[in-house]
Amino acid sequence: MKKRERKLIFLEGWKALAGLTLILAAISLPGVELAASPEVKPTYALVNCRIFPVSGPAIEKGTIVVRDGLIEAIGPAGKIKIPEDAEVIEASGLTAYPGLISAHTNLFLEVKQQEQPQTPAEFLSALSQPSEPQQFPDFLVLKELKPKKQTIESWHKTGFTTVVVAPSRGIFQGQSVILNLNGEQLNQMVIRQPWALHINFTTERGIYPSSLMGTVAFIRQKFYDTLHYDLHRKKYSASPLFLKRPEYDPFLEALIPFVVEKKPVVFQCNNQEDIKRALRLIEEFKLNGILAGCNEAWRVVEHLNRAKVPLLVTVDFRPPSVNIYNQQGEAVRKKAEAEIYPANPAVLLKENIHFALTGFGLSESSFLKNIQAAIRAGLPAEAAMKALTADSARILGLEKQLGTLEPGKIANLILTRGDLFAEKTRVVKVIVDGILFNYEEKSQ
Repeated sequence: MKKRERKLIFLEGWKALAGLTLILAAISLPGVELAASPEVKPTYALVNCRIFPVSGPAIEKGTIVVRDGLIEAIGPAGKIKIPEDAEVIEASGLTAYPGLISAHTNLFLEVKQQEQPQTPAEFLSALSQPSEPQQFPDFLVLKELKPKKQTIESWHKTGFTTVVVAPSRGIFQGQSVILNLNGEQLNQMVIRQPWALHINFTTERGIYPSSLMGTVAFIRQKFYDTLHYDLHRKKYSASPLFLKRPEYDPFLEALIPFVVEKKPVVFQCNNQEDIKRALRLIEEFKLNGILAGCNEAWRVVEHLNRAKVPLLVTVDFRPPSVNIYNQQGEAVRKKAEAEIYPANPAVLLKENIHFALTGFGLSESSFLKNIQAAIRAGLPAEAAMKALTADSARILGLEKQLGTLEPGKIANLILTRGDLFAEKTRVVKVIVDGILFNYEEKSQ
């Protein structure tokens, strides 16, 4: 062997030894961890099931292959090869749908109970204090969430695999998060953090704004202040000479991504007047606006048709407290809940207004019953399914990952015994991020 070759071998060996020494040293040092290898999820082949991919026609007898959390292949049984390493799940008699998406919830959000006044003095003191402290726009709801296995299972059994969790207090409520219901570890559940800023037309007791007119004025002022603050900041950054340095404002700083950069802003609309208020603000400030709640959208379709703003429509059919149906006695209110408000989604569909359906304001146990009421009131079952899958994903900006059963998308799907919205249908298996949850025995 030549001297030069021996020298090269020696150098390569020395590099390898040095690399190994560094790795061992890193392992032994406190607080230093090596990057973990990606988690590999099991491979499943669901065979002989009926498939509603939403993105195309139904497949009467098909196969779905799930690998490492994604849909690898989907199609008629004879055209999809089952991988040798797959766990085969016999799904004869079952129907596969994309996992449902509820694009507006307060799931896992623990509301702190306020202590009740015990004496007259405490009562008078409570009256002078704000009932709910104003939330700041930089508040991240993710920080207050505590997922629980029992809650996740109950949502699975209703067919949900993905939820938007929004804050619930104040006017500028804070920022929501999109979660996959794949377990109890929050970091593993997050799909998008944050998603949107949520604003509610509410009032503050004992402090400004104490009226709805004041609330709208307060929101507008904060939006205008944000535009001025951002302009001043940009001018100073470009040329600070002879310009006063802008004073840092955390409230306005938190609004810049939504008012200036046009990230989504969701307005909670509890009645038709809230819808009008929100549409005016969206138009005035050219916001990337979305309306939530909207069970009175049928009353303002002409405004919605002009605005072309997407809606997150609740299937909570209780009339608003200020509504005329709530002021004419229980019989009139119940009639409105049973006949008038369930027709809201069907009216929006007829008017070609872009909407998703949510269970906001309802328990998961009431959700199916209200969807059935909407279908009886004229909403086609296929349209209801799209509003809870593909249409929801599109409004959330996740149409490339969720909402339909297609190769390459996140493996979120449900297997039901019976048609999705039929009264006696049961969700027997759920796959979220490729993780299998089996409810077969519990559902029988």
